[in-house]
Amino acid sequence: MKRYILPAVLICLLMAGYLAADERLLFISEDTRVPNIYMYDPAANSFDTITSYPINGVAGYDITPDGRMLATVVTNPVTEEYLGLKLVTRAYPYDYEKIVMTFVVESWDAVRDKYKVAVDPAGKYVACVDTMGTMLVNLDQETIKYIFTHRKRPNMGVCESYYNWGGEFSPDGNSFCLQSYCVANRLRFDVYTMDSATYRNIYELDNITGFSWLNGSDGLLLSANSCGESAGLYIADLSPSIPLINLEVCNLARAKCNKYFKEMYSEFMLPKVLGEEKFMVYAKGVKYDGTVLNDLFIVDQGEQIITEVVKRPYIEVRMSPSGRYLAGVVNPNPLANHGRLFLYDNETNLSSDIWDHDSTCTQIQWIDLK
Repeated sequence: MKRYILPAVLICLLMAGYLAADERLLFISEDTRVPNIYMYDPAANSFDTITSYPINGVAGYDITPDGRMLATVVTNPVTEEYLGLKLVTRAYPYDYEKIVMTFVVESWDAVRDKYKVAVDPAGKYVACVDTMGTMLVNLDQETIKYIFTHRKRPNMGVCESYYNWGGEFSPDGNSFCLQSYCVANRLRFDVYTMDSATYRNIYELDNITGFSWLNGSDGLLLSANSCGESAGLYIADLSPSIPLINLEVCNLARAKCNKYFKEMYSEFMLPKVLGEEKFMVYAKGVKYDGTVLNDLFIVDQGEQIITEVVKRPYIEVRMSPSGRYLAGVVNPNPLANHGRLFLYDNETNLSSDIWDHDSTCTQIQWIDLK
């Protein structure tokens, strides 16, 4: 497995050109007071409405990397005590929906603002993550089984209860990583392997803030803040030959040419693997004069480069498949669940808010329809 975080030097990001791509950005907006999915075409600067539910709208969605299959969970109240959720799939161009199944969750609290959906790259499985559990849905057989349940357990120490925040399938589709949040301000990450139906827990650190699968599906890139540990990045090695998931410290502060990383930044988050030796990470900190830093970096280990990208207060960020566009949801409040949609074009070096009349955007995803 290739390792991340090698010494690097700062240069500007100059790209000679991009592969031909038909890239679109999907996102949820509550502009009409009901959360629905919209699609933005940056080449044509145009928007399409994917869903148009008039009452309760979309709780969560995900899409296969090729953009051909969209999985959506739609909210539907059954009674005051129960909430119905419809799992719906659509094939491109998404104009016809197929209801896979409807299930009922106890109370509105089960979906709150943290309901997430993940579809595997082949479009065979969908993981539906609510507050207290994770359902694995086999779309071919239309069957459900719980692969994670986190229930409140008394007398279990500082973490009596975990709440599921979301998850993601590995690039090969054989594993699912679940991110959970403890009432004592601790995150944990669990990995479920599909073919063996086995579970593994990543060693819990108070400072872990987020994850991204490595391209080979054999590990995770984890970001961390400075709460009792070194701020920076870690690798969680998922090699079958290793009985436990080992964390290898991959600390940006160790980059010899970038001593200010250690001095200025105390939080790293929103990690995203972009290639075999390239990844993106968001860093925050405070300078000696009190200046607050909100910096997004692209790190290329192969070329020994760290690139600083446009500064905004990101709460979500995604690079397009070709690398031309950077999309983000921005909000000065780091605890916000939604914000304004932002786009940066690496080719023109221009940035702007899109859908600028709305600050309720969330759950951004890129697809390439070429």
